[in-house]
Amino acid sequence: MKRTLMKHAAPLALTTALLAGPAQAQKFDSITDGLTDALQTAIDLLPPDVTNVRLGLGPVIAPDYEGSDDYNIDPVPAVSLRYGNFLEVDNNEVKVTAFNRLFNTSTNMGGGSSLRAGPLIRLDFGRDETDSPDLRGMGDVDMALELGAFVSYQWQGGTRVRLRARHDVIKGHGGMLAIADVIQPFIRSARFTLGGIVQATWASGPYMRSYFGVTAAQAAASGYPVYRPTSGLKDINAGLNASYRIADRWSVVTNVNYKRLMGDAADSPIVRIAGSPNQMNYSAFVVYSF
Repeated sequence: MKRTLMKHAAPLALTTALLAGPAQAQKFDSITDGLTDALQTAIDLLPPDVTNVRLGLGPVIAPDYEGSDDYNIDPVPAVSLRYGNFLEVDNNEVKVTAFNRLFNTSTNMGGGSSLRAGPLIRLDFGRDETDSPDLRGMGDVDMALELGAFVSYQWQGGTRVRLRARHDVIKGHGGMLAIADVIQPFIRSARFTLGGIVQATWASGPYMRSYFGVTAAQAAASGYPVYRPTSGLKDINAGLNASYRIADRWSVVTNVNYKRLMGDAADSPIVRIAGSPNQMNYSAFVVYSF
């Protein structure tokens, strides 16, 4: 496992990306997507606040690219915003709750279950050929602007099922993703939270070909065989998220996640020959809440 101390130290929220400038924004890659989901899950497990902004910084250990068996350790900022039950911003994803139906129940714990739905927007910052020697000759995957929607149902105890769908509208990867996940809290208190997530991702043909395909030109430049994947289940993954409040405004948030690439993604030459279908991610952040 190779470790580089500084490669993708660019902010992960839309506003911080703009502040970082074009040179830094070009360094975003597949680390962003997994980190955003991990941060989002960890924040969702925390006791809710009406309005809360969280800023964090910490190391993230992740593959050089999705499908690589080489890893980097990167210092990465994290940004999260919750405005009531209406607006959520986590790194490069923004969700707006347009529909929120509460189902109150009479229990000692109070509260109830809820059904939520609304639009979302997400930036996929693509992949650079320079991210790994194993990508030499593969060219870059351009940044994508993904528009979509989500629907989720959460029970009183905190268990949540959710479905998200996103489609690129600026011809970055040119494809579509559908993600289903289940979050289960194990411990949820004012100071300490621990929860798990299981997730599956389906990807369209254009997405799979952008990230896992090998064209004739790429084959000639890289030495990989020509490969044209089709739509299907891209991966399944499971993770644990924990947070500990060390002071009124300071917390430590950690995550460990295992992903298994599936189907045509696992059979890609950049995975089968140069990498591995088994993917691990680790992150730990010191977070300040406003």
